[in-house]
Amino acid sequence: MLRKVVLGSALVLPSRKIYPYLTDRIGNFEELEPYFDVWRAVAIQEGFLAIFVVEHDAIDSNVPRITKGTDGRALI
Repeated sequence: MLRKVVLGSALVLPSRKIYPYLTDRIGNFEELEPYFDVWRAVAIQEGFLAIFVVEHDAIDSNVPRITKGTDGRALI
């Protein structure tokens, strides 16, 4: 958007509540929220940044969990 290559983008993030059920380390909404004021301060004449938060409805203890991997940054 700063280089006027795209007019908009969307960022889809998990909430912190769903975070323990993810299989690898990724950022979540609560971690990025402190940066929102910085992003709002950037003077963009055209365009938008949409942020969507994904949350789970319920937890079913009868469904086995997916085990955490050993690839990428999973062990760090």
